[in-house]
Amino acid sequence: MKLDLSEIAAHLGKRIRYEIDQPPIKELGSGVKDIEPVKGDATFTNTGNNIVVRGKFHTVIELDCSRCLTAYKLPVDLPIEEELPIGGPQPWMMEEVEVEDLPEEEQEPLFVENIFDLDELIRQQILVNLPIKPLCGDLCKGLCPHCGANLNEGPCECPPETVESPFGALASLMEEEEES
Repeated sequence: MKLDLSEIAAHLGKRIRYEIDQPPIKELGSGVKDIEPVKGDATFTNTGNNIVVRGKFHTVIELDCSRCLTAYKLPVDLPIEEELPIGGPQPWMMEEVEVEDLPEEEQEPLFVENIFDLDELIRQQILVNLPIKPLCGDLCKGLCPHCGANLNEGPCECPPETVESPFGALASLMEEEEES
């Protein structure tokens, strides 16, 4: 959803509220799927040098569990807080910024010539707030390391792995001493 903020940019103190009600975002990236419509609100306020964006949104995304690889749904309720410089980036913003080679689709800025890309801001907020290790549940047992069976669905046919304790040799020494 691209918004024309010319009206707000032209009047100091001007405030406009937008309702967010749009279909799921198609291209989230990182193996994440947005599966429910995005709903929320955003208020844009001209503070002189900036347009301040504040609001919140809700959607549901689909992730793959990092233990059992099963797809699961994760509700997303996030705030929106952004300051957009009126008239483009200011010189002081460019002083200590290292420029990286980004893929072409990620080089498009959020706010150009008073046109604001709300979809891109929402996409970025979702990606920044993804869990580092997504889990379908705290008690997820994962996959069997031998046969690959999902252990959440029940035990597999593999024999239990016996792990020898590093103190096993000490126990045998203790047994030998007790016998002598």
